Amino acid sequence: MFISILIYKQRHRSPNRKDTPEANYAHVRYIATRPRVLKNEGMNHGLFGKMEPGVIQEFKDWKEIARRVYANSRKNITMYRSVVSFSEETAKELLLTDQKSWQRYIENHIMTIAEKNGVKREHLQWASAVHGEKAHPHIHVVFWDTSVRAKNPYVPPAIPGAIRRQMIKDTFADKIRLCGQVKDESLRSMRKITDEMVDEFERYLRRMKPEQYQEINRKLDEEAKL
Repeated sequence: MFISILIYKQRHRSPNRKDTPEANYAHVRYIATRPRVLKNEGMNHGLFGKMEPGVIQEFKDWKEIARRVYANSRKNITMYRSVVSFSEETAKELLLTDQKSWQRYIENHIMTIAEKNGVKREHLQWASAVHGEKAHPHIHVVFWDTSVRAKNPYVPPAIPGAIRRQMIKDTFADKIRLCGQVKDESLRSMRKITDEMVDEFERYLRRMKPEQYQEINRKLDEEAKL
């Protein structure tokens, strides 16, 4: 079985900190312009996303979005930062070979991220960029809820965990079934993928390539601080 690694991380800076608006602006600049970002066609940055329901936009100016994030932060609106990463082998297997393919992937999964955080589709705004790191290609997503100003933006660890599980279920459904050795074709097409199956799948992956799993985690933790 092909080794399939998906890592999801989510953080935010407290809206009450004085330096949060500047830090969130800098984070958008970082994800949009850092070396190895997959750039929008004809542009010097790679920021895309949605400021309203509809098709994905490749933003003409990353600074416009960064200014919006800055203004939201000044209003104490929480700017959530998330990242989805794969091993190099998995990205190739999923045909995540260019920015357009990553755009399609995150569009298929953005509502999992939003809904698990209690954000409705009509209130969701998000901006994203892909970093084509060879060993751990990944996509950053900054997202926020336009309907509320969260007074307590604490996110229990169970929420990122639930997002990771659901994304694994949706991305690797066939592999999880194979890992569970479901041999009956009728069951394979009907059986619900449970959290327990996902947990076993992840334990299997960590046993197979623990160093690779840990190294991707470490590098993403470093990026999350920027």
